Parts: sequence; C-alpha cells; structure tokens
Amino acid sequence: MEASTADARRVRAARVSVMVLFVGMGIMLGTYVSRVPSVRDALGVSPAGLAALFIVGSIGGLIAFSVLGGLVARIGSLALLRVAAAATVLGFWAMGLAAHLGSALGFALALFVTLGAFETVNALSNAEAATVERLVGRSIMSQFHAAFSIALLAGVGIGALYSHEGVAVGVHYAVNVTVVGAAFLALASVAILDGRPPEAGSVESSDGLFVTLKVAARERRTLALGFILFCAFTVEMGAADWVPLAIVDDFGRTEALAAALYGFLVVAQSAIRIMGAGVIDRWGRVAVLRACGALVAAGALLFAFTPAFWGVPLAMLVWGLGVSMGYPLAISAAADDRTHATARVAAVAAFGTIAGLTMPQVIGLIAEHVELRKALLVTVIAAAAMVVLAPAARPLEPAPQGRPAEREEAPDADTLGS
Repeated sequence: MEASTADARRVRAARVSVMVLFVGMGIMLGTYVSRVPSVRDALGVSPAGLAALFIVGSIGGLIAFSVLGGLVARIGSLALLRVAAAATVLGFWAMGLAAHLGSALGFALALFVTLGAFETVNALSNAEAATVERLVGRSIMSQFHAAFSIALLAGVGIGALYSHEGVAVGVHYAVNVTVVGAAFLALASVAILDGRPPEAGSVESSDGLFVTLKVAARERRTLALGFILFCAFTVEMGAADWVPLAIVDDFGRTEALAAALYGFLVVAQSAIRIMGAGVIDRWGRVAVLRACGALVAAGALLFAFTPAFWGVPLAMLVWGLGVSMGYPLAISAAADDRTHATARVAAVAAFGTIAGLTMPQVIGLIAEHVELRKALLVTVIAAAAMVVLAPAARPLEPAPQGRPAEREEAPDADTLGS
C-alpha cells in the first residue's frame, strides 16, 4: 500500500472517529439539559441557587482549559482524552446520585469534576477537528458541530421520553453516559492522529503548565476570537441552560414539552451547520457572524416579549439559526496559523468556559427579579458584541484574486479526503 493511500485512509478514519466524539458530546449535553427542571426540583434550589451550581461546574471547566496545554505536553492528547472520558462518566454517575439524595453540595462537586473532564474532551476534539479540516482541505468544521447539534437534539428527545416515563435522573444519566464513554475509549486511538506529547521546544512543552493562558494573553487576534466565542457560548448555552426552565416556569408547560420546543432551536442550528461550508464560501466568515448575531437578537426578543405561546417555537427557530456558526467559526479561525494551532484552539475554547462561569449566574440573578425569559435578554447584548467583533475572524491567508478577502480558498478537487 502506498504511503499516500495509507495517509488518506488514516485521515478519513480520524474524520469519522472525531465525528463520533462530537456526537457523543452532544448526547451527553442533551442528557444534562433535558433534566435541568428535574434536577432543580430534586435539589430544591431557586434560579439563583441553580446558577450557583452552574458556576461551580464552570470553574472545573476553566481550570481544565487552563492546564490543558501543559497536560498535553506531559502525557499526550491520546492519554488525556482517555482519562477525561472516564472522568466524565464517573462525574455523571456522581451527579445522578447527588440528585437522588437531594444534595446540592454533592451535585455541585460532581458537576465540577464532570465539566472539567467534559471540557477537556471538548477542547481535544475541537483541536483534532481543526487538524482534520486542514488535512482534508475544506471548511468542514461546522459539520462536526452539526453532528454535535443533531446528537444534542437526540439527547434532549431521549431525555423527554425518560422524563415522560418518570425515569429517575440518576438512571437516565448512568445509561446514556456510560454508552457514550465506552465509545470514546474505544475510538480514542483512531480519532487522535498523533497523540504523543509534543516535541521538546514546542510552545506546549516550553511554556509550562499554563501555556493556554499565555497564548490567550499575548496574541490580540486570539483574544478577540476568544471574546467572539464567549459571546457565541453565551447565546447558545443561555438557551440550553435556561430556555426549557423558562418554558416550564413562565408559560406553565411540562418538562417534556419544554424539551421538545428547545428541539426546534437545535434543528435550526443543525441545518445551518450542515450547510456550513457552502454558506461560508458564499458569504465569508465576517458576514456570517454578523448575520448570526442579528438572528440571535431577534429570537431572544421574540421569546421574551411574545404575547402568545405560538411565538415560542418561532423564537426557537430564529434563535437556532443565530447560534449555528459562532462557535465553529471562532475555532476554525483560531487554527488558521498552523504553528501552535492546538494551543490557540484551547485558548479560544477557554473563553466558552469563562462564559459558563459568569453568564448563568448573571441570568439567574436577574431572574430573581423578572421573568426568566426576560432575564435571557442578556443574550441580545452578547449578540451585539459578536457583530462588532466579527472582523477578527477573517482568514489570515490572502484570498485568491477576485474573491472577497474574508472568504476561504476554494477546495481542490483532488484534495486529500475529498
């Protein structure tokens, strides 16, 4: 077998396996999101108390991102992915047990571990997706995120069925996450193209344990992309964390119906992400990011002020269109410079955890004084900031003559993996 053929097959196998990682993460998040009202009731906490639990979990994610580059330098991405996958499963088991016992403190500690491990898997998967995207030679990052969104929808749907049948949160968590964790462990060695620790002298090995933070602090473009991702994460996870609960509390609907309506958002998000390569090639990153910001603002305003319940599914569709491309575009832009791309991807992704650390608390505190759906108007501010920061996502490479500067280069028909 020729080396080029072997390389092409290896990249294709990695592409499929990384896709499975994104599917698994979507199912895990859907499992969590679909039972937030049940967890709230089991723990007996207010919206502000629930936000406090979220913030404890986000601290775990932030710490994980902070040391990610250093850990990869010491043990390699493959070993780290395996450890993080196992820790995610154990963390979900502990969360289910804490919910069963009604222990808010136990749930917070378990969520700390779970999100730390989950965000590690997330960062490694995105970094590997950026590597595969570069080797394939096409703008396919949004397709990985589309797989995540579709799997999230499936996870939410399964959660709605569990809730309708009265299945305990702990059982739901244990069954879904154990299956996903086993798949992660089985496919890790295929998904990671080179899981060895980086060579001596690379940025990951020479900048110490907190290399991710150093990269974020010293590069203006990376910092701007991080803030774009902060905004994108705020508008996406603001919906994931709070919209189902707002539908239950503010509209008096069931948890199962709330999960189903949130599915409208995920369907719209997934449809745009599947078409992502064509959308970006036609309009460019900057225009797409600005359009996404405008759509998020429109969806959030409609959800907050609709006079009738029929406006909720429409708001979810518009909101879903808006949250489709912010995250994958920020990650792709972070990997434009192939040198130290992994560290930059991790640095930009860390801003999502910072958003998770701060914004749920802000929304929860506001919800102590107004309806939860109106507290979600915070996402309008984030959407506006994303519009302003959008130019930072322009590709670093010069565009071919005759095409707008912010567009990607056209893929070569004979590119590896096409």
